[in-house]
Amino acid sequence: MPLISVVLGRLSQAFLLLIAMSLIGFIGVHSVGNPVFNVVNIETATPEDIRQATIALGLDQPIWRQYLLFINNVVRGNFGTSYIYHLPAFELVMSKLPATLELASIAMLIAAPLGTGLGLLAGRRSGTIFDRTVLRSSVFALSIPSFWLSMMLILLGAILTGWFPSGGRGTTARFLGQEWSFLTANGLWHLVLPALALAIPNIALIARLSRSGTIEVENLDFTRFCRAKGLSSRRILLRHTLPNISVPIVTIIGLQFGGMLAFAVVVESIFAWPGVGKLLIDSIQLLDRPVVMATLTFISVAFVALNALVDLFYAVLDPRVRLS
Repeated sequence: MPLISVVLGRLSQAFLLLIAMSLIGFIGVHSVGNPVFNVVNIETATPEDIRQATIALGLDQPIWRQYLLFINNVVRGNFGTSYIYHLPAFELVMSKLPATLELASIAMLIAAPLGTGLGLLAGRRSGTIFDRTVLRSSVFALSIPSFWLSMMLILLGAILTGWFPSGGRGTTARFLGQEWSFLTANGLWHLVLPALALAIPNIALIARLSRSGTIEVENLDFTRFCRAKGLSSRRILLRHTLPNISVPIVTIIGLQFGGMLAFAVVVESIFAWPGVGKLLIDSIQLLDRPVVMATLTFISVAFVALNALVDLFYAVLDPRVRLS
């Protein structure tokens, strides 16, 4: 199958998925509460005031018509204005993006080398105590809920020891027109716990994938031939094993990074990290529908786009994917 067919197939799947996610999100958002009561003063508002506010927000229309109007506005780049902050909803989401992008990037910078290194060593020493320890630890890390892990990190790293701050973003520095925490010592210190909360499950996942790939490559004929020629274990591991397992590792890193951007909601909320995820939770609580839909749309597009890019990257590197 030509690569162009793979591209067109992925794009069509992404488009249908985005339409489905926008419809489900829209129905879900509009089935919870009435945002009019957050716009008007419920104690002093008359029934006429409430009716006028409902009309002004377009909530008097049938939900199918509201959805079509929403799609029409999105195509024009208009997600509406926040009921609470009185700012364009999409601009509000974009203002929170650097914090989420920074957190996810630091977490992946921790997870990728640690997970790959642990997996390589565990696979190279298959059946040893070290290998069993890595396997059992990875199962535990993948099993625990993110909210429990976050709270345990706060308990151990902030409350009992006082080594790290329990929340917030700390001091930031401006770069490329945005505020970043990693550019200051205080901000970097605030990054440690939430980044670990995101990184630990990904370390476990990457380690398991690296381990299984290493064991498979170690049993191939060319690896045995290299060993028979007298090449050192380190040289075989770095020059032959690692390149052969790099494609699935890079693939899972891309997928997990997209997942971090999309599903860092719990971690951001617990650590009061002012990113897109925390904005989503706050907006749901305040029934700020334009911001909720703008956030869900951005998360959906980012997640689908990263998944599509990873699929295309895999297709470029592995001809078998194109043939399938």
